Amino acid sequence: MNKQVRDQLEMYPYAYVYKGEKTLLVWQTSGAEQDSFMIDSEKCLITAKTEEELRRKLGSESNRIRWSEGAEISLDNFWKALTNLRAGRSSSKRTCEVLLEGWNFIEDLARTFRLDKPMSKLRSALLKRVYEKLFFGNNLPAVTPESKSYSPLWLQQEIALFRKEIHSIWKILEVKITVKDSK
Repeated sequence: MNKQVRDQLEMYPYAYVYKGEKTLLVWQTSGAEQDSFMIDSEKCLITAKTEEELRRKLGSESNRIRWSEGAEISLDNFWKALTNLRAGRSSSKRTCEVLLEGWNFIEDLARTFRLDKPMSKLRSALLKRVYEKLFFGNNLPAVTPESKSYSPLWLQQEIALFRKEIHSIWKILEVKITVKDSK
C-alpha cells in the first residue's frame, strides 16, 4: 500500500465474538481501497483480547485509530441466524441485520487475505439476490418508504447456496484467524 493511500485510511477498532470469545481487530476503510482489516508484515491479522493489548501492539500507529467509534459483531449470532433460515418463512429486520453484518464482515476478512476466487462465488446471480434481500430487509430509512417495511421470504435454493458459500469461505478464514496470535 502506498503512503498516500495509507494516509487516507480511516481506522476503527472492530471486535468479533466467535465461540464465545471476543477478539479485537482494526478495520480500515478509504475511498481508494476496499475495506479490510489491518495485518502485520507477515500477513497475519493484528489481534488482541483487550483494547490496551491492541494499543500496545500498534504502538504509535494506535494514535490513528478512532477508538470511540468502534463496532462489534457476534459471529455466534450470525451462524445461529444462518442455521435458522427456513424456506417459505420471512426474516425479521434483526435477522437481516445480523446476516448482512456477518456477510460484510466475512467479505472484509476475505478481502484482507486476498481470497478473490472464493469471494467470487458470492457474486453469483442467486447470491446477489440474497444479499439484496438482506439489505432491503434492514429497512433503512433512506431506502424504505415511511410506513412501509420489507421482510424477505426465502427460497430453499437461496438458503442452501448462501450457507454453502459462506461456510466454504469461513473454513479458509478460520484457519487464517487462528494460525497465529500476532506479537
